[in-house]
Amino acid sequence: MIFKKLILSITVLFFALPNEHNGDGLKLLNKMHKRYEGKWYKTLTFDQQTIRYDEDGNVVSDNVWYEAIQMPDKLAIKFDEMDKGNGMIFRNDSIYQLKDGIVTGSRIMYHPLLILGFSVYDQPAAKTANALTILGFDLDKTHQRDYNGKKVYVVGALEGDETSNQFWIDKETLLFVRMTQNFGNGRNQDVHFNKYERIGGGWIATEVKFYTDKKLRLSEVYTNIKSPNKLSPAIFEPANFEEARWMP
Repeated sequence: MIFKKLILSITVLFFALPNEHNGDGLKLLNKMHKRYEGKWYKTLTFDQQTIRYDEDGNVVSDNVWYEAIQMPDKLAIKFDEMDKGNGMIFRNDSIYQLKDGIVTGSRIMYHPLLILGFSVYDQPAAKTANALTILGFDLDKTHQRDYNGKKVYVVGALEGDETSNQFWIDKETLLFVRMTQNFGNGRNQDVHFNKYERIGGGWIATEVKFYTDKKLRLSEVYTNIKSPNKLSPAIFEPANFEEARWMP
């Protein structure tokens, strides 16, 4: 009887031990934050070449946008011209769309790429986890796999699951490299953060590719990347958007 109880205890203990390939997504988010805490830049500005493609892979538009980030959760985008008031502001959990400096639409929106590529490194992991859960990522499902010759953590799906919302984190650098979202009815988006470059104590992916239903539909290339000592808070206020400037 004692022997059987011992075997049962060992069996229970074995299955209770954490699997090397499964873990807690919240713990990973905390690890990402801790790795770069106090090192990541606080501001960022850059030019974004925005290239759109049709179903056949032909370029249908090629524009330059101007972007400014105030960590951890503010992003301003001006379309085509710095002197005009056309673009978007992402702030906290909302988006504001502007034309000629006038807000034409606003709504609640958590920007997954802003969160995973930037915010996670400069805000508490619990805040990041809350936003990602709202976006439909199951932080209790994780595994590891190979990606472009490197090991990555995958959060949001178990091994073999290619359809659930999930994001991929480079195991060595703890940088975000890929995200897939399933919008239902067979439609999905697959986003790749490529060609990371160091800036200050942080990093930025200088190439971002968006695939919709496995076809490349949008490419972003970042240049003229800077981290100013300070950005005016007015940049992220819709009422001041048209007059706001963050580069000559």
